[in-house]
Amino acid sequence: MKINYAQLSNKKSKIFEKFYDFIIIGSGPAGVTLYKDIISKKKKSKILIIEEGDYYKKKYKKVFSKYLKIKLKSRAFTVGGSSSIWSNISSYFEEFEMQPRWNNKKKNLWPLKHNSLIAEYKKVDKRFNFFFNKLKKKKFHIPFEVRQFIGSMYPVNFRKFINENEIDIIYNCKINSIDEYRKITRAYTEKDKHYFSAKKMIICCGGIETINLIQNSIYKKRIKNIQNKNIIGKFFMDHPKFNLGYLQYPKVELIKKFELVKKRNKIFYYGISLEKSLQKKFNLLNSYIRFEKSSGKFIKILSKINVPILKNIIKKKVSYKVRLFCEMEPNIHNSVTLKNKKTFVKLRFSKIDIRTIKILSREIKNYFSYNPDQEKNLKFKNIRNKIEDASHHMGGLRYSNNQKLSNVDRNLKIRGLRNIYVCSSAVFPSSGSVNPTMTICALSTRLANFLVK
Repeated sequence: MKINYAQLSNKKSKIFEKFYDFIIIGSGPAGVTLYKDIISKKKKSKILIIEEGDYYKKKYKKVFSKYLKIKLKSRAFTVGGSSSIWSNISSYFEEFEMQPRWNNKKKNLWPLKHNSLIAEYKKVDKRFNFFFNKLKKKKFHIPFEVRQFIGSMYPVNFRKFINENEIDIIYNCKINSIDEYRKITRAYTEKDKHYFSAKKMIICCGGIETINLIQNSIYKKRIKNIQNKNIIGKFFMDHPKFNLGYLQYPKVELIKKFELVKKRNKIFYYGISLEKSLQKKFNLLNSYIRFEKSSGKFIKILSKINVPILKNIIKKKVSYKVRLFCEMEPNIHNSVTLKNKKTFVKLRFSKIDIRTIKILSREIKNYFSYNPDQEKNLKFKNIRNKIEDASHHMGGLRYSNNQKLSNVDRNLKIRGLRNIYVCSSAVFPSSGSVNPTMTICALSTRLANFLVK
């Protein structure tokens, strides 16, 4: 059943008297994947999805941020969540991205193995077509790590997977705080006008919203037993992106193997990052670059003509834009806080983040240019003026086996609580450099399997 809370807020309704098996807060990819998997395994489950946004219209909220500016449209409030605006570019976490390469510890940060994550990727790929089965791990004989990315040129809105006959979904309903008492969990609306009750609750809103909800619940003196309150909101991460510049003397035949290509309504490209051994040896990250052809219409026409003399002319005229996508170190100083009901984000590069970008820029120029010393348009300068928010907000509620340094256990349950779980990018203990949506959905299928047992 579909319900507009705006039409109920001052009236009595039977929905406030219902007792559910599961309440899911958030109707984006995580929430939809979770509900579909629970229903497929336990058809009689009573599920309520609560969405702050409207069913079709989108609304956005401003975030006050220091250093890296958070884009207004990076947080879409609507049924379907971020999938209503994302470009559906998918790829996978590398195994070494789950490890702390910025120090000498070899132990995984994530409390699950890489092959378990791969198994979950395969499951969500069958249901939602993330192109995982088409992401081939090819060997290129170059001194870099190479990973393939595939995406649809048009967003796949997860709203279309919601069957209103299977569940209740209430929209235009902001949940302000949560709590649990014995075996009952409750989700309270703004000003505590109403609450919804269930056996179990799963928070599946965006990275920043998840943190805010927990912080506000603590402020209202709810979820009193939650552990490690001092690190909630810390270790926040993103995938900052920007243009490094242009290669004027590119090795065209080599770069063609990796460049961004659009065909049949799909996007294909390879991300190129520093070698895994180099990252571990010098404590670097897996930030990657993408090559995008940058040439005029006349050159594009000439490139279709198979004449040797013309090919030589084209080689001299074609340039490539070098687009950089950063992995961020999980830094305790990067944070999300709630002050006077306003969200404040502090997000800046660490020394390791900067060093990674500098070394990667240098190696890309030296290897992919015929004349590295003359590449005047590919310089590492004014970086802070070029940075853009990638809208991939991660961290703040750490997911770890270490009970003292995490807020969420290996089954995504909030430490100290009995029946409240988190399944959003807020739990990521490392960010990698890949779009997080497929990984969030993979965690959702894993959590669904645990919950129905």
